[in-house]
Amino acid sequence: MSDITEEKEAEEKKAKEKQAEILAEYRKLLVTAEQKSQEDFDKTVLSLSGGALGISFVFLKDVIGSNPIMSPTLLLIAWIAWGFSTFAVLTSFYLSRLALLHAISQVDAGTIYDEQQPGGVYSRLTAILNASGAILFLVGVLFITMFAGYNLSNKGLINDRKEVISATSNTATKPKTQQSYSTPATATSDKY
Repeated sequence: MSDITEEKEAEEKKAKEKQAEILAEYRKLLVTAEQKSQEDFDKTVLSLSGGALGISFVFLKDVIGSNPIMSPTLLLIAWIAWGFSTFAVLTSFYLSRLALLHAISQVDAGTIYDEQQPGGVYSRLTAILNASGAILFLVGVLFITMFAGYNLSNKGLINDRKEVISATSNTATKPKTQQSYSTPATATSDKY
C-alpha cells in the first residue's frame, strides 16, 4: 500500500511541477504582452502629442491666417500640455529602461521577491509618467478645441462684417454716372 501512496504522491508532484511550468510560461507571455502594450501606448501618445503640435501650427497659419487671434492663452496652454506630454513619455522611456535594469539586478541578487515592486521606484515613476502623458495630451486636445471654437466663430463674424462693409461701401462709392435719375415719365423704371 505504501508503494501506491508513494506512486500517487509522485504523480501529484509531477502534476504540480507541470502546472508550475505552464504557469511560468503563461506568466512570461503576459509579461511580454504587457511590455509590448506599454511600448505601443507610449509611442501612440508621443505620436499624437507631436502630431497635435504640428496640426495646431497649420491651423494657426492656414485657417486663422491674418485674422486676429482670439484667446491665445488657450493655444499656449494646449502647446504647453502637449510639450509636457511628450516630455513625460520620453522620460518614461528612459525610466522604464532603468526599471528593467533594476529588476534584472534584483533577480541576480535574489531579492526580486523581497522588495515590494520589481524595478523599484523606477517602475512607479514610469507608471506615473505614462498616465501623466495621456492626461496632458487630453488636456491639450481640450484647450485646442476651445481655441479653435473661439477663433472659427470669430473668423465667421469677421467674414460677415467684411461682406457687410464691402456691400455698403460698394453702394456708397458707386459713381453717379451709373445712377439714373427718375423723371416723372420713367419713375417706374429706374436703372442702375
